[in-house]
Amino acid sequence: MGAKGSTHASDGKVFTLEKLAQFDGTTMPSYIAILGKVYDVSESSNFQAGGGYGDLWAGCDCTYALATLSLDKEDANRLDWEMSQFSEQQVKALAAWKSYFDQKYEVVGVLAEYEGRNIELPEIATAAQVQLPGISGGDGIAAGKTPPVKVRPCAPVVGEAPRVERL
Repeated sequence: MGAKGSTHASDGKVFTLEKLAQFDGTTMPSYIAILGKVYDVSESSNFQAGGGYGDLWAGCDCTYALATLSLDKEDANRLDWEMSQFSEQQVKALAAWKSYFDQKYEVVGVLAEYEGRNIELPEIATAAQVQLPGISGGDGIAAGKTPPVKVRPCAPVVGEAPRVERL
Protein backbone atom coordinates (compact mmCIF):
# COMPACT_ATOMS: atom_id res chain seq x y z
CA MET A 1 0.00 0.00 0.00
CA GLY A 2 1.10 3.57 -0.52
CA ALA A 3 2.22 6.01 2.12
CA LYS A 4 0.11 8.91 3.32
CA GLY A 5 0.36 11.69 0.76
CA SER A 6 2.85 9.95 -1.54
CA THR A 7 2.62 10.87 -5.20
CA HIS A 8 2.16 7.28 -6.34
CA ALA A 9 1.05 4.18 -4.52
CA SER A 10 3.99 1.89 -3.87
CA ASP A 11 2.21 -0.94 -5.68
CA GLY A 12 1.50 1.33 -8.70
CA LYS A 13 -2.28 0.64 -8.62
CA VAL A 14 -4.06 2.52 -11.38
CA PHE A 15 -7.81 3.09 -11.12
CA THR A 16 -10.30 4.19 -13.74
CA LEU A 17 -13.46 6.03 -12.70
CA GLU A 18 -15.34 2.80 -13.38
CA LYS A 19 -13.05 0.76 -11.10
CA LEU A 20 -13.00 3.50 -8.43
CA ALA A 21 -16.82 3.39 -8.30
CA GLN A 22 -16.59 -0.11 -6.79
CA PHE A 23 -14.87 1.39 -3.72
CA ASP A 24 -17.95 3.13 -2.34
CA GLY A 25 -17.84 1.57 1.13
CA THR A 26 -20.67 -0.91 0.58
CA THR A 27 -18.77 -4.13 -0.19
CA MET A 28 -15.31 -2.66 -0.73
CA PRO A 29 -13.38 -0.01 1.24
CA SER A 30 -14.20 3.68 0.74
CA TYR A 31 -11.83 5.41 -1.68
CA ILE A 32 -11.97 8.91 -3.13
CA ALA A 33 -9.76 10.65 -5.66
CA ILE A 34 -8.40 14.20 -5.61
CA LEU A 35 -6.15 15.58 -8.35
CA GLY A 36 -5.39 12.11 -9.63
CA LYS A 37 -4.51 10.52 -6.27
CA VAL A 38 -6.75 7.82 -4.84
CA TYR A 39 -7.09 7.89 -1.05
CA ASP A 40 -8.37 5.18 1.30
CA VAL A 41 -10.85 7.04 3.53
CA SER A 42 -12.36 3.89 5.05
CA GLU A 43 -11.17 4.81 8.56
CA SER A 44 -13.34 7.92 8.53
CA SER A 45 -16.90 7.64 9.79
CA ASN A 46 -17.69 10.55 7.46
CA PHE A 47 -17.12 8.41 4.35
CA GLN A 48 -19.17 5.35 5.29
CA ALA A 49 -21.87 4.11 2.97
CA GLY A 50 -25.37 5.12 3.90
CA GLY A 51 -24.92 8.80 4.63
CA GLY A 52 -22.78 11.89 4.77
CA TYR A 53 -19.88 12.30 2.41
CA GLY A 54 -19.80 8.54 1.79
CA ASP A 55 -22.98 8.75 -0.24
CA LEU A 56 -21.75 11.87 -1.98
CA TRP A 57 -18.11 11.08 -2.84
CA ALA A 58 -17.05 7.53 -1.89
CA GLY A 59 -15.96 5.78 -5.06
CA CYS A 60 -15.64 9.09 -6.94
CA ASP A 61 -13.20 11.77 -7.97
CA CYS A 62 -14.13 14.83 -5.92
CA THR A 63 -11.57 17.34 -7.24
CA TYR A 64 -14.08 19.66 -8.89
CA ALA A 65 -16.51 19.45 -5.97
CA LEU A 66 -13.80 20.30 -3.42
CA ALA A 67 -12.45 23.19 -5.49
CA THR A 68 -15.89 24.71 -5.96
CA LEU A 69 -17.09 23.71 -2.46
CA SER A 70 -20.03 21.94 -4.06
CA LEU A 71 -22.19 19.33 -2.36
CA ASP A 72 -24.05 18.55 -5.59
CA LYS A 73 -23.76 14.87 -6.57
CA GLU A 74 -23.35 15.82 -10.24
CA ASP A 75 -20.06 17.58 -9.38
CA ALA A 76 -18.48 14.28 -8.35
CA ASN A 77 -16.45 12.72 -11.20
CA ARG A 78 -16.48 15.97 -13.19
CA LEU A 79 -13.40 16.10 -15.34
CA ASP A 80 -14.48 18.89 -17.72
CA TRP A 81 -12.33 21.53 -16.05
CA GLU A 82 -8.89 23.09 -16.33
CA MET A 83 -6.93 24.45 -13.37
CA SER A 84 -6.92 27.87 -15.06
CA GLN A 85 -10.74 28.02 -14.86
CA PHE A 86 -10.76 28.03 -11.06
CA SER A 87 -10.69 31.31 -9.18
CA GLU A 88 -7.80 32.04 -6.82
CA GLN A 89 -9.99 31.14 -3.82
CA GLN A 90 -11.06 27.86 -5.46
CA VAL A 91 -7.44 26.91 -6.16
CA LYS A 92 -6.53 27.70 -2.56
CA ALA A 93 -9.45 25.62 -1.27
CA LEU A 94 -8.42 22.71 -3.48
CA ALA A 95 -4.82 22.97 -2.26
CA ALA A 96 -5.96 23.01 1.37
CA TRP A 97 -8.18 19.95 0.86
CA LYS A 98 -5.41 18.10 -0.99
CA SER A 99 -2.96 18.86 1.81
CA TYR A 100 -5.50 17.68 4.39
CA PHE A 101 -6.07 14.38 2.59
CA ASP A 102 -2.32 13.92 1.97
CA GLN A 103 -1.68 14.21 5.70
CA LYS A 104 -4.63 12.16 6.93
CA TYR A 105 -5.19 9.30 4.47
CA GLU A 106 -3.17 6.67 2.68
CA VAL A 107 -2.71 7.00 -1.06
CA VAL A 108 -3.60 3.65 -2.61
CA GLY A 109 -3.26 4.50 -6.29
CA VAL A 110 -3.70 6.99 -9.06
CA LEU A 111 -6.61 7.80 -11.37
CA ALA A 112 -5.98 6.93 -15.02
CA GLU A 113 -8.16 9.78 -16.29
CA TYR A 114 -5.60 12.29 -14.96
CA GLU A 115 -2.72 10.90 -17.01
CA GLY A 116 -1.28 13.69 -19.14
CA ARG A 117 -3.39 16.42 -17.49
CA ASN A 118 -1.79 19.54 -16.06
CA ILE A 119 -2.92 19.41 -12.44
CA GLU A 120 -0.07 21.38 -10.94
CA LEU A 121 -1.37 23.73 -8.26
CA PRO A 122 -0.21 27.34 -8.73
CA GLU A 123 2.17 28.76 -6.12
CA ILE A 124 -0.55 31.05 -4.73
CA ALA A 125 -2.42 27.96 -3.57
CA THR A 126 -0.08 27.33 -0.65
CA ALA A 127 0.45 30.90 0.51
CA ALA A 128 -2.67 31.91 2.42
CA GLN A 129 -5.19 30.73 4.97
CA VAL A 130 -8.20 29.16 3.32
CA GLN A 131 -11.66 28.71 4.77
CA LEU A 132 -13.01 25.20 4.25
CA PRO A 133 -16.66 24.29 4.82
CA GLY A 134 -17.59 21.28 6.88
CA ILE A 135 -14.61 21.18 9.22
CA SER A 136 -15.87 19.89 12.54
CA GLY A 137 -12.72 18.89 14.40
CA GLY A 138 -11.83 15.26 15.06
CA ASP A 139 -11.89 13.81 11.58
CA GLY A 140 -12.17 17.24 10.01
CA ILE A 141 -15.28 16.79 7.91
CA ALA A 142 -18.82 16.95 9.26
CA ALA A 143 -20.64 13.69 8.64
CA GLY A 144 -23.29 14.99 6.29
CA LYS A 145 -24.21 17.83 8.63
CA THR A 146 -24.28 21.51 7.90
CA PRO A 147 -22.19 23.45 10.41
CA PRO A 148 -24.15 25.75 12.76
CA VAL A 149 -24.77 29.19 11.32
CA LYS A 150 -22.54 30.89 13.90
CA VAL A 151 -19.47 28.77 13.06
CA ARG A 152 -17.05 29.45 10.24
CA PRO A 153 -14.90 26.43 9.37
CA CYS A 154 -11.44 27.33 8.20
CA ALA A 155 -8.05 25.76 7.73
CA PRO A 156 -4.86 27.55 8.68
CA VAL A 157 -1.91 27.68 6.36
CA VAL A 158 -1.74 24.55 4.23
CA GLY A 159 0.00 21.87 6.23
CA GLU A 160 -1.57 22.80 9.57
CA ALA A 161 -4.62 21.07 11.01
CA PRO A 162 -8.05 22.43 10.04
CA ARG A 163 -10.00 24.27 12.74
CA VAL A 164 -13.40 25.79 13.41
CA GLU A 165 -13.60 29.47 14.20
CA ARG A 166 -16.52 30.61 16.34
CA LEU A 167 -18.10 33.87 15.20
